[in-house]
Amino acid sequence: MKFPPAAKSNRWFLWMAVYGVSLWLLFIVHRFVMMAHSLDITLLLRFALFSIIVSGIVNVLGWFGARLLWLITTTGIIIGSVIMLSYTYREMSGWEDLAGFLAFFFFTCGGFALGLLAESIRLLVKHWPKA
Repeated sequence: MKFPPAAKSNRWFLWMAVYGVSLWLLFIVHRFVMMAHSLDITLLLRFALFSIIVSGIVNVLGWFGARLLWLITTTGIIIGSVIMLSYTYREMSGWEDLAGFLAFFFFTCGGFALGLLAESIRLLVKHWPKA
């Protein structure tokens, strides 16, 4: 897999910043542009903190060499983002924002869990004693 940087590469820190800003902008677009809620500085900071935490966890684990985990978690984040944005225009009696964010969170956590499972299987196969 050539797409993510190699383990212990300093490029992971650049990726972490870009990843975090991208997530933050996604949340801003969803909440304040698509749903047309009024701008709230506290919520902007909460979105930034959440984006930094998610980006930090995923990219630091990638820095340690869990590139498969990074790929699967990023796929979960992308799927969750698409579903979150699609819930924006559904009629849910005012619950669109919460349902969208919960779908995003569910797919992000699901991608992370599948990534951990895939990394565990990869490590088991790699370190399995040869007969």
